[in-house]
Amino acid sequence: MTLLRRAPKARNWEPNIDIALEEQVTPVRARTPDELVTLFSDEVWRFASAQVNSREDAEDIVMETFSAAFRNFSRLERADNQAHWLLSVARNKVANTHRKRYRRAEEPLNDDHIAQGDTSGIMARQVLADLPESQREVITLKYVNGLSIEEIGALTHRTAAATNSLLQRGRQSLRTALGLPKGEEN
Repeated sequence: MTLLRRAPKARNWEPNIDIALEEQVTPVRARTPDELVTLFSDEVWRFASAQVNSREDAEDIVMETFSAAFRNFSRLERADNQAHWLLSVARNKVANTHRKRYRRAEEPLNDDHIAQGDTSGIMARQVLADLPESQREVITLKYVNGLSIEEIGALTHRTAAATNSLLQRGRQSLRTALGLPKGEEN
């Protein structure tokens, strides 16, 4: 027979804030236009490429976003979060691209795309493209750019509750489009 030891009584949890950890939370800031591109081009690219169907449109959006940033660099330097400022500009550029797309016919996917074996990527892009623009946007900002609900709300000019609701509707639309039962997403 073994004797069981009793665990010591648990202490109240107190956060242990480390200075190094606090510095990591502070948003990264660019001091020059070159640093701006180095620090944030990947994030802007991820957002733009997830929002539009063609690589060329995504490249145009990224270039137009950074062009606007260079023209308004003094305003960007004063921004609380430079990444959010850039994503707001990119968001407007995406909207402009969508407006232009409605004015001209988009080239449909052809059999060559499918023959290249990229059916899962094409399928995911098509399902995402078929969502309403507002749902597609919040899903992209959440899962591609990794922003929080509050950050997405600030970018899209919505409350956190409205943003969360829109994200929930977007997830449900994705489940329906992919033929998944409710609550079963990857």
